[in-house]
This record gives sequence, structure tokens and C-alpha cells, in this order.
Amino acid sequence: MNLILPSSRSDPRRDRVVEALLAGNNIEPTVRARAEQLASHTRRPAEQVLNQMGVVSDRDLAKAYASVCGCEVWDPELEPPLEVDNSQIQHAFLEEHRLIVLDIQPEIVVVAASDPLDDEGFAGLAFATGRNVLIKAALPGDYRRAAHDRRGAPEPEGRLDDLKLQADVERVLDIGADSQAARLVGAVLEAALARRASDIHFEPWRHDFRIRLRIDGRLAEYQVAASDLAAPVISRIKVLANLDLGERRLPQDGRATFVVEGRSMETRVSIVPSVFGETAVLRVLDRVGVDFDLARLGVADPEAAILTRAAHANHGIFLLAGPTGSGKTTTLYALLNSLAGAEKKILSIEDPVEHHFRHVNQIQVAPQIGLTFAHALRSFLRQDPDVILVGEIRDAETAAVAIQAAMTGHLVLASTHANDAVRAVPRLVDMGVEPYQMGAALLGSAAQRLVRRLCTHCRTQRSPRDAEQVFVAAIGGEPPEQAWQAHGCDLCGGTGYAGRVALLEAFICDDALSSAIARGEPITVLAELSRACGRRSMEQDGVAKAAAGLTTLSEIMAVVGA
Repeated sequence: MNLILPSSRSDPRRDRVVEALLAGNNIEPTVRARAEQLASHTRRPAEQVLNQMGVVSDRDLAKAYASVCGCEVWDPELEPPLEVDNSQIQHAFLEEHRLIVLDIQPEIVVVAASDPLDDEGFAGLAFATGRNVLIKAALPGDYRRAAHDRRGAPEPEGRLDDLKLQADVERVLDIGADSQAARLVGAVLEAALARRASDIHFEPWRHDFRIRLRIDGRLAEYQVAASDLAAPVISRIKVLANLDLGERRLPQDGRATFVVEGRSMETRVSIVPSVFGETAVLRVLDRVGVDFDLARLGVADPEAAILTRAAHANHGIFLLAGPTGSGKTTTLYALLNSLAGAEKKILSIEDPVEHHFRHVNQIQVAPQIGLTFAHALRSFLRQDPDVILVGEIRDAETAAVAIQAAMTGHLVLASTHANDAVRAVPRLVDMGVEPYQMGAALLGSAAQRLVRRLCTHCRTQRSPRDAEQVFVAAIGGEPPEQAWQAHGCDLCGGTGYAGRVALLEAFICDDALSSAIARGEPITVLAELSRACGRRSMEQDGVAKAAAGLTTLSEIMAVVGA
């Protein structure tokens, strides 16, 4: 039991929280000075200012509180809020001190606190209830959602302090938070984060300004705003992405960091001129909560075994093929994650770097200064690497250096654009790699697509349709007796789907396949030999996942069907 007792207002524990955050987040001195300025200006604790600035995440803040206070971090899924009558504990008091009641026992009241160092609030709660107080540290975002649910649609009163602090932070940071365009962008980003959107589309039209979110691979309309907001919104995005405000005739690309729910959200920005004004697409690079584990990503055992074998090979090049947005980077990151703890030198060149690994030396391409994939790869060969990850092989020069690295005793993991695992081979040959080099260097290949994952709370079964039975029979499968279908519920937003799962095919070359590649045999021969190496087609993997209730046959047919 962890009872927090009142202490003086000048609490040295807050200093320990700040020191823990500064040590764990490598915060630059200029950012720290700015945070101190804001803390003095707003008269708010420095750790909360750092959180509102987006310098430290909600989770980092809660962990620091928990470490200093010796308490646990609250998990809303395991301990949902307790509905308490206003006569028992005043809701206004809970809002003022940002508390969520989790349990009331004869001797103890358990609460989640957005500020676990608010001893005044805990003392008041102990006095009002006649019980000891057990505290758990709440992530600020989790607290806000729980407080909002408790009060209904209106924002909780205790939220006003957070809003005032955020406004002060943004004012000092000079990002114009009071403008309508800034508020619209902020609302869209919060919605994108809450709905797990991968892309945000800002599209001006003749009479309105349409905003859409790509969720689980499908575009869904979020809001239609007034057309006069289009230019200010695009300008704000340009400023944060360090793009040329005056250039409206040519496409521009950049990166922008936004503060959403107390933490930084990294985005890749693309601006393109259109008939009715500039359009913007933001690719969300936020990977917080992504579990880079092949099994949890939905990779079936046969393919997971091939990928794991490839990741732990000593040399050769392993290719991962698929179109843009098919999850190639996530799968490659899962392979890198499986190498954590291995005594290997691992280097990566990416565009962009979407997630940071402590055991990998990662480099971001910068073509404007000559740092291309090929240039970085040449430098890598002088860094004594064991494993090299190439974010994408997109030109002849990169392909040649990657093959050279694979043939000189290094393991190269790389992605490329091809329709399936076998066609990744002629893809590099078309770039100028000689067939005999491919035959000698290729370790194996994989390809993947993403399909929507069925919501487990509302999925239902039905008899398979004729087209579905024909599709299954065409790939050599047994026609199913029952098929799963999407239904829709509150938990999945009425779509029947929640998240996505990968369809994957993979193989490791044997001597026969390597020889065929070196001879320049046609794709039909390579496909037949790859099946002997264990390749199961994406269609077959998809049918197995549909039979297990992970997705639907209609999804499989739409994504990988002929």
C-alpha cells in the first residue's frame, strides 16, 4: 500500500521528476531553458510544462511520477473508473485536483491522479472520505478521457488549467494557437491519433475544404470546413514543416512535429498544387504502442520462421516487396527488433526514420546535401557492419551497392517495389544487377499486403458465397463451410473492422533456385522453384487467416484476388 501524505508546497520530489525526465529524453539545453521560462510564466510545475511542450510523452511523465512516488501507473483497461455519487465525493473536487476514483474500500480509496504530487488534494480526499488514499499515476490523456466520460459532452472544469497552460506554451513558442486554422489542425491531429489514422488529407475544393483520414487503408471523411480556411491551414503546416510559404506552384516535401495530447507527433508532409489551391497530405509516423513482434503483427508461423531465419543469417540480401503502405517498414523493424541483444553492428539508412532502436545506428537520407541511399551504403561498408538495412532500393546505384555488400559477407535487409516475392528478383535485374550476381547474393525474398482485421466483438458467420468458394478452390484450398463477415459495433466505429493484418509470402533460396536465378530463367520457372523452397502465396495465407476469423474472404479477394 502506498499512502501519500501532505508535504510542503516547495516539493523536492518535483525536482527529481524533472531530472528523471531530462535524463531519459536527452533534452537540449535551449529547450530546457524555454521550459523553465514557461514554468515561471505560468506558475505550473516544470514537468507538466515539458509535457505540454511535447518534449516528454504522457507515458514518460507518468512513469517518472510513479518512480519518484513509488506508485503504479494506471491502466484504464485493467481498472476502469468507478462511478461515484456526487454526494459521496464532490465531482468538482475531483475535477479541481484531476483525480479519477478507481475503487472505494472500507479502509482505502484508490484514485488515479494526473498529478501524483498534489498532496493537498489527497489530504482533502482522505478527510472527506475518512479513508487512506492509494494513488496511481495517470497519463494526462487517459485522465482527460476518463474525466470527459464522467461529465459527458462538456469539457471538465479541471481541463481549463490544461487549456490555459497549453495556450501559454504555444504563445511563447510562437505557433499562433489562437487562430482558427491552428485549432482546426489540432483537432484533426487529435482525431487522427484517436482513430489510428495513417494519413491525413487536406483537400481544397471550389466551395469547401475537405479533410479526410485514412483508417485501416480506407479513406473516411472527417470534416468539411469553409473554403477560406484552406490557405491558413496549409500555411500553418508549411511553417511547421519548414517549407517555402511563397512557393505555391511546385510540390514541396518536408517533415513537421505537432504536439498532440502532450507528446510530439512526427509527420511526413507533402504539399501539391491543385486547381483550387494547395493540397496537403500528412503521413503519421507515430509508432507508439506498435509491438514489433512477428506473431503479434499477425505473421503466420511458416512465414515467421522464414523471416526469422533470414534475419539471423550471416550474409546475403533478403528482399521485402510490396506497394507503398503495405507495412514493409513495420515488418523490417520487427526483424531489427529480433536482433536486439545480439552482438552485431547494425546500420540502417531510411527515408524517413520512423522508429528509433537503441541497438541500431540509423541514418536519415538527405538528398539535398548528397546523402543518398547509395552514398550511405558505401560509407557503411567502411563501418565494419554485420547487418545493413536499406529502407528502399529505388535506383540502379543503390541496387549495385546493396548487392556488393551482400556478396562481401554482410547481411542486407532491403525493401523494394514488386508485386510478389518472386518478382522482386527481376526488379533488381531490371535495375542493372547481373543475374549471376543475383543468384550469388540473394538469400531470399518476401512480399506482403495489408487487409483489414475483423472486430472480434461483432464479427458474425454466414454461408460462403459462390465467388468466394471459386476463389478458394482456384488456389488449391478446401471450400469453407462457413465464412466470417463484418457487422459493426460501437467499439469499431460501425465498420466491423479494427486494425489491419499482413498477408505474407516468403522463401529462402536453395541451390536449385539460386542456379535458376543466375541463369536468368523466366519468372514462371522461378515461381515453381520458390514453392519448393517453402513459399506459400499471399492468397493461401489470406484464406487461412479468413478461416481463423482474422479477416474476411471478401477482403482477401479485394486485395490480392485476380
